[in-house]
Amino acid sequence: MSEEIGQALEWSPGHASHQVTMAAAIATRLPKTLAALGRGDLDWAKARAMYEVTRPLSDEHATQVEAGVLVDAPCFYKSFRDKVNRWVKKVDPDGAEQRRLARRKDRCVSFKLEDDGEAFLGIRGPVEQLYPAYVRIDQHARRAKQQGDARTLDQLRFDTAMDHLCGENQSHIKTIVWVTVPHTTLMGIDDKLGELFGVDSLPAQVCRELAADKNSTWRRILSDPASGMITDVGRKRYPPAAMAENVRLRFRRCTHPGCDRPATRCQIDDTLRHADRGRTCLCNLNPRCERHNLCKERPGWHVEQPEPDVVITRSPLGHEATVRAEPIADPDPPPY
Repeated sequence: MSEEIGQALEWSPGHASHQVTMAAAIATRLPKTLAALGRGDLDWAKARAMYEVTRPLSDEHATQVEAGVLVDAPCFYKSFRDKVNRWVKKVDPDGAEQRRLARRKDRCVSFKLEDDGEAFLGIRGPVEQLYPAYVRIDQHARRAKQQGDARTLDQLRFDTAMDHLCGENQSHIKTIVWVTVPHTTLMGIDDKLGELFGVDSLPAQVCRELAADKNSTWRRILSDPASGMITDVGRKRYPPAAMAENVRLRFRRCTHPGCDRPATRCQIDDTLRHADRGRTCLCNLNPRCERHNLCKERPGWHVEQPEPDVVITRSPLGHEATVRAEPIADPDPPPY
């Protein structure tokens, strides 16, 4: 259902799944919240807060929380969410420890691309572990500030965290990050943008600095001047491995409509299965994450690849979307 809704409304699969789950819970477990939303007594943010905070509770306890909060619901979001949290602890004090232990299983690190070359790296986990980590970073930053460092405290906290995560003493960790850049940029002939593979574009100067880093490794990737599409990934390796890298570099992300999973974390999928006489070639390979590789095999879903750089997905209800491979360079202008 979420895949159909996501494709119809042009939402990412993850967002569609979350919206469907939340809507179903509010409609079945929280009828008073739904009614208040319909009357305009609550906005969507507060309704979502009611759903999120009461999610671990039983239906009976969720009903008690809903009734207690909505009697005199605070106007502001923060006050509203705080009241929901207080009522959750009030109606189910014995479940607090169980929920705390369950939350530990949700610990994670997330990455989100933002605007103008910035990104957000977040760590979620037990407060007793994360707060000491923050205090350590903060103390290091404040100490540097007291010693006359001209950077702001926020800048110092960031730089301290990066030093701990990516410092020179991390040589035992091998990290592979793909960066594509025109050779003319490296030679200083022009300032064409490079790309941090599947994430964001990079200014020419950043590309040149990466090229000068003694820890950087460079490999040849050929592209068609007319289209900008990859034609070859240079490396003396067993052909199927090189072919898989070629496919991942061409498409960047999972080829299911709306999915943003990087191709480096996807399976290389045969569009037409071997059992159906599918070939192992660029014309029949594309990256799909595990979820959407399985989705493709469900009844009613149909995927075709009429060209090596084009993947068409059709849902059981007939919604059709086309995903195209991305060039790594701007095509040459046509001759006059």
